[in-house]
Amino acid sequence: MKPLNYSALICSFIIGISIVTASFILQGTESLKSVPAVTDEAYSMQTESPLMTLEQTAEFLNLTESQVKSIISSENALRAQGDSEGVSFPYIVVQNEIYVSQIGLISWLEGATRERRIY
Repeated sequence: MKPLNYSALICSFIIGISIVTASFILQGTESLKSVPAVTDEAYSMQTESPLMTLEQTAEFLNLTESQVKSIISSENALRAQGDSEGVSFPYIVVQNEIYVSQIGLISWLEGATRERRIY
């Protein structure tokens, strides 16, 4: 009988482990390509409270309340003229109080920065 060649056996083992590891790595990168616009952080924020007050929205965006109101007014004017495209500012009015959707705000922010909107 021919003696075992340990170096060939070890090399085969290393190559096998490398192929298995590479397949796991590539499998993980495929899921990263289709990252949804809504992140896990945004989802966890929504489970706490899906709506923010105007004050909370201003704090979240690191703006003043008057700047947020100005954005809402600008968006409304553009929508009325039909000039605005993309996601509109995600707010609702309940008994004269403005509330903003956290998830919608993140989507709006991504679109506004991508389009480099000026307010």
